[in-house]
Amino acid sequence: MILVLDDDAVIGGCLLRILKKKGKNGRLFNNAIEGIAAISEEVPEMIFMDIFLTGPDGFTLLNEIASYPDTMKIPVVIISEKDFSGENFSEYGVVGILDKNTMKPKDIEKYVDEYAK
Repeated sequence: MILVLDDDAVIGGCLLRILKKKGKNGRLFNNAIEGIAAISEEVPEMIFMDIFLTGPDGFTLLNEIASYPDTMKIPVVIISEKDFSGENFSEYGVVGILDKNTMKPKDIEKYVDEYAK
């Protein structure tokens, strides 16, 4: 299962369709609390997430998953309109950052091919 966290239903729906095309099961949640609850039920093979979510933001989720040995190695791809190009989030398992305004389906597929089990 691949976890998708985005409070934009259009972006989230697009991500789910791309994952389905790649033969992956995706679960969409629109806030960090639901994401944390989903992770406690089943550790995902990877996470695509927006940082600026309704309620607790994506940084809350990154801190939470970095706190536990069984979740700290989950590959995370941040999807955001904010430019994080100079930032290093590798300590949180972030393997990539995509710009919502310029990303293409092939960008998502590349990460799925590389990091999904």
